[in-house]
Amino acid sequence: MIGEELAALGLLVAGDVSPYERDESGYGTYPPQAAVLARDASEVQKVLRFAREKRIPVVPRGAGSGKSGGALAERGGIVLSLEKMNRILEVSRADMVAVVEPGVILEKLQQAVEAEGLFYPPDPNSQAMCAIGGNLAHNAGGPRALKYGVTRDYVLGVHAVLPTGELIKCGHRSWKGVAGYDLTQLLVGSEGTLAVIVQATLKLIPLPRSVATLLAFFPDEDAAALAVQKIFAAGLLPRACELLDGPTMRALAGRAPFQFPEGIGGALIVEHDGHGDSVFEELAKSGEMCTEAGAREVVAAQDEAQRRKIWETRRSISIALTAIRPHKISEDVAVPRGQLVEMIRRVRAIGERYRLPTACYGHAGDGNLHVNLLFTSAEEREKSHAAVAEVLQAAIDLGGTITGEHGIGLAKRAFLAREQSRELIELQRRVKKAFDPDDLLNPGKILPPAP
Repeated sequence: MIGEELAALGLLVAGDVSPYERDESGYGTYPPQAAVLARDASEVQKVLRFAREKRIPVVPRGAGSGKSGGALAERGGIVLSLEKMNRILEVSRADMVAVVEPGVILEKLQQAVEAEGLFYPPDPNSQAMCAIGGNLAHNAGGPRALKYGVTRDYVLGVHAVLPTGELIKCGHRSWKGVAGYDLTQLLVGSEGTLAVIVQATLKLIPLPRSVATLLAFFPDEDAAALAVQKIFAAGLLPRACELLDGPTMRALAGRAPFQFPEGIGGALIVEHDGHGDSVFEELAKSGEMCTEAGAREVVAAQDEAQRRKIWETRRSISIALTAIRPHKISEDVAVPRGQLVEMIRRVRAIGERYRLPTACYGHAGDGNLHVNLLFTSAEEREKSHAAVAEVLQAAIDLGGTITGEHGIGLAKRAFLAREQSRELIELQRRVKKAFDPDDLLNPGKILPPAP
């Protein structure tokens, strides 16, 4: 019925809603009453006006690659897919900006701007499938966030549709601007709960001419973490510094495109970039710091093919872990960099108490750790959820956060009150109500239920 009414408005309604009832979070299946594939901003406005008139929830959706359940239609209603709004409207070398629609796949944007000698740094590992809209909604990061920052640092302005159907324009095209409240930055990371972004103006920077990468093998993750500290103490700032713990390395050993040394209990991927020979000098210095910290072997990529093999190894971790147990819960906590090893130790202790294998890897340079709890059965899944609560609390206790880049969605909303005060959560509720007084836009996400 709802689908027919939407189609009567000239909207493109999916005949089969099953592709829109789940995402990559693994947090269940939630069939919407209808799924609309918007083709432009005016169609987004139509959907939101219709939904407000009928008091129907609307869940914005990009590529469905999110890990927090942010695109799940938990309360039914309409899934508003932006996948067909996939045009790169402009790449300006003069202004060093790109203007894009939310359905653009990140990797395609990166290729387009690099063809112009420009660079868009945010690089979540799902870049081949994730859409810019989802990156904006969750303020996505990635390995290069260490040097270059996250998505928010490259958003100059947006066009967005409010739950009322009103189209607003926030921000500017210039690199600088401080007029009024910064609503652009408020919308970035709001997980589609305040407005639907339909266009974004993104800042670009010059494309680094040189990139150099190494992979260092250590006897344990303690030595790998010590190398991270030494690299920064030496005044170096890699564009990426990824740590892999012992269980992760053992899972990868038979799947990596090259052989690992014997008895390895940790590894670092370190990457530098820039515009001259100093890049290779910095990589060599990072290699020295790894050796000083106890690395058993340091391998520097000699060409682009070897660089790709190193990063293929990093991106294959998730699949490799299924060889240990077929199912996993993956969390993305972040702690101060000096607490990284302690966080891994606490995760391992939690896994031992619950008799669940664990594996930790992630962005060592900024303390963003991907914690994996591996399980086989439904009974173990329940144990995993209990263990997750302890993992998130451990991150908070160490001065960190329950999510570094994946967002809250529905997966972590029950834990937000552990990290943030009641007063802060209530302030966010008032912000939500100002934008969405009827609570129809992605309702139930981020904030826990009101008392």
